[in-house]
Amino acid sequence: MRRIFAGIGSIIVCLCLTSCVFLRDTGVSHIPENADETEAFTGIPGQNIPGVEGNADTDMPEAEKPYTDDPYLGVDISFLAAGDNLIHPNIYMDAQKRGTAEKEYDFLPVYSDVAPYIAAADFSFINQETVMAGEQYGYSGWPNFNCPQQLGLDLVEVGFDIIGIANNHMLDKGTQALSDTMDFWHTQPVIMTGSYYNAEDAANIRTMQADGVNIAILSYTYGTNGISKRADSPIVIPYIDDELILSDLAAAKKTADFIIVSIHWGDEYASKPNNEQVRLAELMADNGANVILGHHSHSLQPITWLDGEKGKVLCIYSLGNFISGMRYPINMVGGMLTFRITSDGQGSLCAADPMLIPTVFYYGMNWFDTHLYLLEDYTEEIAAGHGVWINGDRLGVEKARKLVTDVIDKEFLPDYLQ
Repeated sequence: MRRIFAGIGSIIVCLCLTSCVFLRDTGVSHIPENADETEAFTGIPGQNIPGVEGNADTDMPEAEKPYTDDPYLGVDISFLAAGDNLIHPNIYMDAQKRGTAEKEYDFLPVYSDVAPYIAAADFSFINQETVMAGEQYGYSGWPNFNCPQQLGLDLVEVGFDIIGIANNHMLDKGTQALSDTMDFWHTQPVIMTGSYYNAEDAANIRTMQADGVNIAILSYTYGTNGISKRADSPIVIPYIDDELILSDLAAAKKTADFIIVSIHWGDEYASKPNNEQVRLAELMADNGANVILGHHSHSLQPITWLDGEKGKVLCIYSLGNFISGMRYPINMVGGMLTFRITSDGQGSLCAADPMLIPTVFYYGMNWFDTHLYLLEDYTEEIAAGHGVWINGDRLGVEKARKLVTDVIDKEFLPDYLQ
């Protein structure tokens, strides 16, 4: 796994040029129509050949010339994004049941089925919705969350490189608890985004490096459940604001080749974006964002392509929940979005080959035995023991799959859901 962050030397890998969804065909042939198909052709675009009249490059119409000065030739970076990691008491109590004398809480078994995907990506992002302020604040669930820091250690071991904490629960335990959560994440080999110690820290755009390019990550939240930071605190919370977003995008474009935005927005339990989500997505696409990762609805919302400043912009309005102790079937089905960052063949980078890998979070009738399954591996036998239900209707395989296929277009889904 490539994990190369700001300030660390770049790795340059020479690979073959790959295509994006909008890559044009740049192949050009100058073989005369009446030429023998077996005749050797020596007219190479861009090369003057002795004894051959004219120049194959300069004689070619400008619009037909192949693009050969691509600064991103060979760039091929894999990225994975996971949704809301919302740690209710049943989840950390279950982790404690699995604990040992050496490790009081063990969250690793919950993620075992998805861990290979997370570890395989060059960069993996998760929206960590609950603070990890420390035991002194007391571990708790809704409405004011705080979970053991061992979860963070286990997320790092699973393979997450980028932790987003801009969400409505980030001030659940107050300003100092948020600061302590930030302190914890800054001890780990990850990029933490979404909360900053002061204005200077906020102005320092978070970036990662791989294949000789810089990737920026920006984060925003619609609110913090009505809780405000202390008036005397310099901590910066990136609330959604057009002016701030535009300013950050402009700053990111000065140093980054590719920009990803994580944003906490929309309506809970909704399967479609609201008008404000659509407006904000278009604003970000028009001003330099390459990928938009949405959170907060605790349910899947559509993936789409937007017309952006330099080409197509990949947007998922909500990744849904990754894990949570919520009560309804719609909250149990989420997914991991994967894509590649590569050249578009025209001098820019783009997101290519996006795919949602759907997941189902499980807990038993007693709220324990927690586990995150791949939807592909979720069987009726497993579903029969799931503790989540609504009006007596449990989350069977067909219902779980329908919660995905009713929302996500087939072009973004694996073969078994076509």
